[in-house]
Order: sequence, then structure tokens, then C-alpha cells
Amino acid sequence: MQLETLAAIAGLRPRTLEAQFKRHLGTTPLGWARRLRLARARQQLLSAPDSASVTDVAMATGFTQLGRFAAYYRRQFGELPSQTLRTARSGPGDRDNHFDDEALRLSWRAITSAFGVGPAACQAAIADVERAQELAPHLALPKAIAAWCWSQRAAHNFSRTPQLDHAQAVRLAGEAKRLAPHDALSLSLCAGAMTLTRRLGDADRLIERSLAIDPWSPWGWVRRGWLSAYAGDDDGALRELMITLRLMPFEPLRHLIFIGIGCVHFNAGRYDRAIGWIRDGTAAVPDSFWADRIVVAGTALAGARSDARRSARRLLRKDKSLTVDIARRAWPFPPSFMHRLSDGLLLAGVPKS
Repeated sequence: MQLETLAAIAGLRPRTLEAQFKRHLGTTPLGWARRLRLARARQQLLSAPDSASVTDVAMATGFTQLGRFAAYYRRQFGELPSQTLRTARSGPGDRDNHFDDEALRLSWRAITSAFGVGPAACQAAIADVERAQELAPHLALPKAIAAWCWSQRAAHNFSRTPQLDHAQAVRLAGEAKRLAPHDALSLSLCAGAMTLTRRLGDADRLIERSLAIDPWSPWGWVRRGWLSAYAGDDDGALRELMITLRLMPFEPLRHLIFIGIGCVHFNAGRYDRAIGWIRDGTAAVPDSFWADRIVVAGTALAGARSDARRSARRLLRKDKSLTVDIARRAWPFPPSFMHRLSDGLLLAGVPKS
């Protein structure tokens, strides 16, 4: 497809279309179209019937020059298309299939709990994926889920051993990346773990790789949005979280999208809007009460001190050991965000230490 054709479909001049793609997606329109076709080719290779060949898949996804297809594919996914096809066809034996099936069942059950981002849900997910790792230690997905859950425990005050939890999260994420360097979901979960352990550069590289493999993954886009929010990029975070909302406007991601959008508004000083988004998010998943810290602080900073104090008392009944010092160390938002969060919590009556 030519640039002029894409521009005509979009109703824009070619140069305008190219400038917008470079600004918002970091690539050209033709580069983006190729990235989508490569992602489609990978999906077809992974599910191809025995009669299909790499040539068949390349032609079906619009690649007529096989040498260029192989080069583009290797650059995007780190392996040749023939390797992907061989891996997809080399299934384990019956005994391994039984263990893998049970491990995958437990892992997919744990996904919902992991994205609940609450102490009970986090612990339920860890229990499931620990059993999955025992059954199938060669699978990346349960390790990636576990990595994100251990990082949640540390960041959101779900445990009294944050340093140990951080170390566990980093170790498991490293194992998951080595086992499945081309699995978009596992990479996005590892990016979540790296984010909450404050390895933002590593997280950014992982999420970019995840979205290169699967450009329309809501799991990848929600992490992309949160990473932008943690970096203080309000416009980017809003755009990326809205993309996620259109891809998956329901749980288990919806409340995290709402909370993320609320954090963006808080960072911009739009406290009333922050409170509205976060309250809607936590109403759907009350166990995510860690986000109520921002509601409490935003209410206080908006001038409603008595309401903020009532909200703080309700929060402290759930998060009994919470202090301003703990909140200030919790998340990798910009310093200005964390200073205002701390100030608001102090105004609302949350103990300093």
C-alpha cells in the first residue's frame, strides 16, 4: 500500500499523515502498516495447519519478496519465520501436555486475580501461579504473573517485606523473559513488574517489544499508558489509556484504566476530575483501595478538608499500616506528583510515619 492511498483513506495530505504518525506512534504510516502485517503473519505461523508454509503465510499477509519478509520478521521478533513455524509444530508429549494444560488453566485463572491489584486477589494469584510453576517450570506465563504480583505486594503496601518482594519480582521477570522473549502477554506482565520495582528503562523496552509483537494488545497498551503516567507524560498517558479503554472497556482492565486516568488528572492539578475517575475505578474493584490515597489527597488539596479526613479514616481502616512516608516511597511518579500526594495525605490526617 502506498502513502498516498493511506492518506486518501484518512482524508489527509500525505505529509500531514506522516507527521502525525511520527508524533504519536514513532514511525511512518507504511512502517506501522508493515508492523501490523508482521504481527498478523506471526499469528498465522503460530496457528498454521501442517500443510501451510512460510511462503503461504508471507503471501497471505501481503509480503511478495520472501527475503525482505524474513529480514523484517527477524528484526521485529528476534527469530526467522521458519523458526516460529517449527516451534509451533513441536508440541510436547502427552504427559507434558497434561501438566501444561493444568498449569495454563491455573495461570489464566490467576490473570483476573492479578489484575484485581488488591491484597487478597494478589495472594490468590500467587497461590495459583506457584502451583503452575511446580507443574510446568518451563512455562513463562506463570512466572510473569508471579513477578507482577510480587511487585504489587511491595509497591502497594500489601506486605511487610517490600525489599524481598522486589527481589523476587525481578528474579521471576528475568526468568520469564528468558523463557518467552517473543510472548507479548508475558513481556507486558514483566514490564509491570519492572515498573513497580522502579526499573523504568527496562520496563519501557519490554513494553515496546510487547507492542511490536502484538500491536493491539490491551495488556500491552495499559502498561504503556501507566508507564507514560509514571513518566509525567500526561498527554501520552491519556491517549494510550483511552486506546486501552477502546480495546477492552470491561474488567479486569477497566478499573486500572480509570485509576490511571485519575492519576493523570491529579498530576495536572485537576483534582475533581481525578477523584471522579478513581472513585469509579475502585467502585468496580473495592480491593484496589491503594488508589484511594489519591482520592484522599485530591479531596484535601481541592479544599474539602473535612471530606478528606473522613475518606482518610475509611482508607486507614483498610490499609492499617499506611503512613505518608510509606505512600511517598511507593510509586515511581515524578517527584512533584509524590510531593503533592504527601501534602494532601498530611492535610487529611494520615500519620506521617
